Amino acid sequence: MAEGPLAGLKVVEISVYAQGPIAGLILAGMGADVIKIEAVGHGDPFRSYLGMYGVTLDDDGRHWIFSSVNRGKRCIALDVASDSGREVFHRLIEQADVFVSNLRPASLRRLGADADTLTALNPRLIYGRGAGFAVDGELAEDPCQDTVGMAYSGFMDLVSTTEEPHYPPGALSDVATGTNLASAILAGLVQRSLTGRGSVVATSQVQTMLWLQLFGAGFVNNLGQAPARFDLHTPSSPLLSLYETADGWISVGAVTDAQWRVIAETMGLAHLLDDPRFATLPDLIANTAEGTPFLRAAFRSRPTGHWWQLFRAAGIWVSPVNKLGDLATDPNIVASEYLVTFPDGSVGTPAPFEVDGFRGARTVGAHYGEHTDEVLEELGYDEDARLALRLAEAVW
Repeated sequence: MAEGPLAGLKVVEISVYAQGPIAGLILAGMGADVIKIEAVGHGDPFRSYLGMYGVTLDDDGRHWIFSSVNRGKRCIALDVASDSGREVFHRLIEQADVFVSNLRPASLRRLGADADTLTALNPRLIYGRGAGFAVDGELAEDPCQDTVGMAYSGFMDLVSTTEEPHYPPGALSDVATGTNLASAILAGLVQRSLTGRGSVVATSQVQTMLWLQLFGAGFVNNLGQAPARFDLHTPSSPLLSLYETADGWISVGAVTDAQWRVIAETMGLAHLLDDPRFATLPDLIANTAEGTPFLRAAFRSRPTGHWWQLFRAAGIWVSPVNKLGDLATDPNIVASEYLVTFPDGSVGTPAPFEVDGFRGARTVGAHYGEHTDEVLEELGYDEDARLALRLAEAVW
């Protein structure tokens, strides 16, 4: 942890589920000391989850899903709303560089963890908040997570191949919003290095999902046209599509006439260039229904690896269509450390980026209340003071 680019940074986190914890996860993965506060008497909801997206979770599964978004953090159980617990919380905030939460504004005010209160205690604090439908306004207090965030933002419509909405699994909105929140926090830290002042930074599920639809939203609002729904059999462009091969699938991306010529020649389809229907890429796109069957038949004649190597050598954008289960042993994924094995034996993603070659800390998730005494001692609470806090049920 000491070698990470954020080593020495102190972060206090009060967040649940995925969005807020992912922001803290990124900071911890880059070396920050992240102290996650959980309520006394019960931990983060992920500690007791029974299942997700059709996947049943046993005790090991629950430990994994909590660790997946909380590894590398120190976890304490603290009642921040109690008088004695609030004193501990305030000491933490006074020493912190960053506060992270995805609780709604009313909950934060009830806990005394709203932006006005905490920035008054520590004017250098970067206060980071992940929201749902909106950071402010009428919908700011409405409950929201990735399902409804993707729905409200139009994302479920954009990614669907039909007029029926599609819900892609994997909490994509939570993951993306937590990542954006971490980026906002890093921007706040840069600003503080220039001005000496802290700031409040925020993002929401809907803001993030609209950002991911930058081109789609632009097409609709500026050109009055919605992106065509993807159709495997009749794509909007035969060169931005997926094709079945002799043993799997391959994805091809090409957008220029020169690329079309290379593809035709590489696949033994150069004769199509003499056909006025397919002579140029615009011609091919205009005659997609007639041209796609030629490509489909050619791709099916050889394995995925054959086409991948040919197109790579020719400089064409191409990739096998992988399954997630294959990637942990993929030599390129392993070499890049995009998936790693952590000390607890679980496999996951250490960080969404690298800094000066640092690719994320290899850490584990803490047990409930594991670091309560350690953190209290650092704050100056001796054994008697810690016992008094326990008797008051302020800590666990």
